[in-house]
Amino acid sequence: MSDSLPNKALAVTPILRLLVLLLAIQLASIWSPPLYALQGMANYAPLHTVVEVLAIVVSALVFATGWVVYQKEGSCNMMLLACGFLGVALLDLLHTLSYAGMPDWVTASSPEKAINFWLAARVMAIFAMFGVAFLPRRDLTNPASRWRILAGTLLAVGAVCWIVLSCPHWIPRTFISGQGLTGFKKTSEYLLSSAYALLALRFFRKAGTRQIYDEVVLFGAAATMAMSEVFFTLYADVTDIFNLLGHIYKIVAYGLVYRAVFMTSVELPYQRLYQSSQALKASEAKFHAIIDQSPVAYLLYDQGQCIRYLNKAFIATFGYTEADLGDLREWWNKALPEPEYRQAGIESWRRHVRQAAAAGEVFLPLELDVICKNGTKRTVLLNVSLLGDDLAGHQVMILQDITERVETMRVIWRQAHLDPLTELPNRTLFLDTLAQEMVKARKVGRRMALLFIDIDRFKDVNDTLGHFMGDILLREAGQRLRAVMAPGLTLARLGGDEFTVIAGGLEDRDSVEPLARQILACLSDPFQLANDTVYLSASIGIAMYPDDGKKSEELLKNADQAMYEAKKQGRDCFSFFTGDMQKAAQNRMRLLNELHGALDKQQLMVYYQPIVELATQKICKAEALLRWHHPALGMVSPGQFVPLAEETGMIVGMGDWVFRRAASQVGIWRQQFDPLFQVSVNKSPVQFSKTSYARAHWLQLLEQLGLPGDSIVAEITEGLLLDATHTVGEHLRVFREGGIQVALDDFGTGYSSLAYLKKFPIDYLKIDRSFVSHLTIDSSDMALCEAIIVMAHKLGIKVIAEGIETGEQYDLLVGAGCDYGQGYLFSRPVPADEFSELLRRQKSPATEQSRDEFSLLNE
Repeated sequence: MSDSLPNKALAVTPILRLLVLLLAIQLASIWSPPLYALQGMANYAPLHTVVEVLAIVVSALVFATGWVVYQKEGSCNMMLLACGFLGVALLDLLHTLSYAGMPDWVTASSPEKAINFWLAARVMAIFAMFGVAFLPRRDLTNPASRWRILAGTLLAVGAVCWIVLSCPHWIPRTFISGQGLTGFKKTSEYLLSSAYALLALRFFRKAGTRQIYDEVVLFGAAATMAMSEVFFTLYADVTDIFNLLGHIYKIVAYGLVYRAVFMTSVELPYQRLYQSSQALKASEAKFHAIIDQSPVAYLLYDQGQCIRYLNKAFIATFGYTEADLGDLREWWNKALPEPEYRQAGIESWRRHVRQAAAAGEVFLPLELDVICKNGTKRTVLLNVSLLGDDLAGHQVMILQDITERVETMRVIWRQAHLDPLTELPNRTLFLDTLAQEMVKARKVGRRMALLFIDIDRFKDVNDTLGHFMGDILLREAGQRLRAVMAPGLTLARLGGDEFTVIAGGLEDRDSVEPLARQILACLSDPFQLANDTVYLSASIGIAMYPDDGKKSEELLKNADQAMYEAKKQGRDCFSFFTGDMQKAAQNRMRLLNELHGALDKQQLMVYYQPIVELATQKICKAEALLRWHHPALGMVSPGQFVPLAEETGMIVGMGDWVFRRAASQVGIWRQQFDPLFQVSVNKSPVQFSKTSYARAHWLQLLEQLGLPGDSIVAEITEGLLLDATHTVGEHLRVFREGGIQVALDDFGTGYSSLAYLKKFPIDYLKIDRSFVSHLTIDSSDMALCEAIIVMAHKLGIKVIAEGIETGEQYDLLVGAGCDYGQGYLFSRPVPADEFSELLRRQKSPATEQSRDEFSLLNE
């Protein structure tokens, strides 16, 4: 007894520390007034589900462990505990599914339904633990007994489920919404807590006695369950903090139950079993030196090199029998017919055997290619087995056929490192080679060049001739590039139409220019694709190591930037990386990052520029223009951020925002100043290309604002009509039917196909400012403007001149019959309130002004 007390104290100490910690947390939470305010936690149902799933998993593990341990221990007590916790897992699952916020099943999910299953699960856990704590140890002599216990548990769970789902009125109320827990619920929880406390006392008193489970840990589990139940008397709402803490304590308690069952009943016995198994394998190894049915080939020979035995795997693999091979020399002659390779193989084998004999252990095997009796080649791993005293002087050659493995490894290597289309190194092998070449260049103090090659207009080939022809073109391009590669250069395909070349050992960057010109020349020759002849070119970006980057990623990125600069220069050329490219790329990235949050941060604004009827000098329209005022960068030019917004698709959301602002504003101006006033809104081609973008989107917004369609003019570009799809035509048709007019912006600067003016419903042509800015009498610009105006009027289209800045330009356009104009002569783009002031001054009879006075609008 005296010996057991210190052991008991040592075992109980960690559990007591854990219980003291849990008790301290519980008391702190009970005495913490702020926690009582944490009611109605948002999204508590998912959190509750996660916590309960953890508890269910632990309960199921307790059952699985106890069910398996039966085969070793045959304990009725353990089976009661295991099956009881299966019932707990099932009831906890029903509790989880019934929780408020979960989908209904059979009956509506509610706090009371969940609480009823909860109380049943706790009672089930108490009965399971009572069977271990108070019932005398009893063995299950009849294997069917455990199935009876399991069936009884499942019947009990079924009975509870039937009562809760079909006869809930039999159960007193446990929770009233808005009031909290009922007296019955609190009394039940206190009774459960008391029962767990009694169990804890019982397990504590039994600690130190020999059981198939750990009584000390079960003592901790019961005490933790008692504390858990206390939490469930405190909450006023099923989603408050005390409910969550009670679930967490429950998981801790279940985990202790699992540890008590698993550690003593499963883990330790299995450790001993594993040790015994290892010892048994070691003792049996000397009796199984040669396994006749092994898939590995074995060759047994004696001190005189005479072959004594060949197993079935050897004969099946190589075809040789003992009649074919008298001694080991005959084997070497037939397996390795090439003299030099045979001599090297024999010497390696003898050295391998000597080392193994000296060290008393087997070394790493040798790899050899051997010839079979039928002439086929097999790759094998050779090793030696040193036999004991019973077969003194005998040795076993072990031959493992790895032919398929070697071939598989070759295929895997090719798939991992070579591009399947061109059989050139892929990105993985390229990056490895690049890192090696950079190290080599650093050691010898030379430069290395990385050429990034992109085939120009390759997408056109895919789009017109199909991807199959595109693949043929890429294969031929790879062959052409390989043909101009000198020894020591590494050519790779990164993907798509992108190739790279690594050229090391260079003195300066001029040394790489001849190679770049060779590449451009070989790719400029026509490609014959079936019946089609395709002419392409390439753009090459060049980055030098270490000048342009000291890391692989940096060098590749800079070469890529240089390639895009070559494309900007007209393609079919090469460009070296410069620091200005890096700075431009960084500025672009910064601008793009800032643009993502510009709308939410209210940095975007809508400005309005007047459109004046030239004959009457009256402001009758306005163009809505997007402006970005950055807190640090100031006013960012639309030419900088609008292309970025179009590339990323952000222009769709921004365009909608501009339209909503403009539509709201035109409604105000129509009401206050002119019932026929119009606002022009630019519509990006990206907005047309979005398939999810509703065609009647603008009309629906106008209808919500109570505005007619003719209050808005949609401005589009010539490029949109040039690449017009069915979707674009449908958009314009919907605009025409809804009354929205269409203006063709920047007319004359693109591919001005007159057929599109006839095909699509265009109401206004906007003459680009490039024609107006140098407008003088008898100038070519004047002739073009007059021609555009006459042509448009013949087609029933009105004309708006952009960029009017001088009185001379105004007079010439009026003389040419131009309908409307906009420009700095009338006003710069201004915010809505300033534009309202312009309209207010125009409406007042006292402020009628001549053309010469329009410039005052800019002040």
